[in-house]
Amino acid sequence: MNSSLIDIILNSEKRKNVLLLLMGGEKSREEIKTSLNVTSTALIPQIKKLKEHGLVIQNGDYYILTNMGKVLVANMLPFLNAVEVFEENSKYWLNRNLNGIPESILKRFGELGNCVIIEPDLNYLFEFPKEFTENIAKSSYVMSFNAYFHPEYPTLYSSLAEKGIDVSLVVTGSVHERMEKDYAEDIRKFMDFKNTEMFVSNENTGLATLVSTDRFLFLCFFNNQGQYDHTILMSFDSNALQWSKELFSYFKDKAERIA
Repeated sequence: MNSSLIDIILNSEKRKNVLLLLMGGEKSREEIKTSLNVTSTALIPQIKKLKEHGLVIQNGDYYILTNMGKVLVANMLPFLNAVEVFEENSKYWLNRNLNGIPESILKRFGELGNCVIIEPDLNYLFEFPKEFTENIAKSSYVMSFNAYFHPEYPTLYSSLAEKGIDVSLVVTGSVHERMEKDYAEDIRKFMDFKNTEMFVSNENTGLATLVSTDRFLFLCFFNNQGQYDHTILMSFDSNALQWSKELFSYFKDKAERIA
């Protein structure tokens, strides 16, 4: 029975799309045809199979998920979303180190949604991409985790705080040492603002940089060789923003605040 259900749900794009559509509530045959851009000839046999396997029931001309159908589709969604994230940029993800992301957050990886991969431009290797600078200046808050030091970070965070943007910063011990050694004045300026806070983390993670704001998510991972190759991931999906907010909170909760 289990094998049959897996086949019914995943081995037909039409059946899968019908189930996902019905997650939003009952739909008539015409509504399903219009939403999925299919004909009655193509649709009816697939709905028949869903009904036979107890996933969908019919009430007049309307189709509804059964309780079993609701449970299975709800559990199917995270898997399908994760597949979509990985599949869209498979070459990128195959060489990323995802260590250090807690399992509870990693299992919701599909919430990253539609991601934009920004490849490094060797002529502007140490400059932030336009998508980053334009959006971060319009954010109401910035939460950033840094295991990789960028020479522009101290000035950037201070300038954001000066504009009244709330800035919460978590850095690894090595990044903090570099800041204290070469950018002590910038750090003191940053810490003097009332809308800033800074923490030092001892977490060992494959995540190089996380910037989470109310407008976008900015992610950089070390590759599987432990190198930082300046490839950047950005997402503007609301679910991605919540995902990144929770990931930042995880690092912040395990870090030590700097007075």
